[in-house]
Amino acid sequence: MTAGELIARVDELRPNAYSAEQKLRWLRRLDGQILAEIEETHGAESQPRRDEHCSSADTADVGQTDDQWSSLRPAALPSAYTDDTQLLAPFPWDEGVYSAWLFCQIDLHNGEIGKYTQSLQLLAAAWRSLADWVNRSRMPRGAPAWRM
Repeated sequence: MTAGELIARVDELRPNAYSAEQKLRWLRRLDGQILAEIEETHGAESQPRRDEHCSSADTADVGQTDDQWSSLRPAALPSAYTDDTQLLAPFPWDEGVYSAWLFCQIDLHNGEIGKYTQSLQLLAAAWRSLADWVNRSRMPRGAPAWRM
């Protein structure tokens, strides 16, 4: 899904006075969180489990110090989003996470705390669903496979 498509849907569902540029900045911030908190903490999709003892490459991420912060790269995102920017979260989680995020930002900045609380609950559920899928489909980095 592109940022422009999402913004059009959100504006249709919840009319607001915020510019597209502001919403693009909010979307970039959320993608930075997705990258840092979900994507960068997991390896490649569907990694097979190993039957042998773990190699040093499998445990290289364990116990990192200052280097661990350099692996989280929200700076790898474009410096500014445009309507054509592809958002990070995949289908079918994309619309739920991003819509709820923009609803939260709109409600928070409008001072509508009751609506904000509801939007935040929707965001928490959508975020958890996305994080659960990533946890089911990818091995965490720094967590070597074990055997019995």
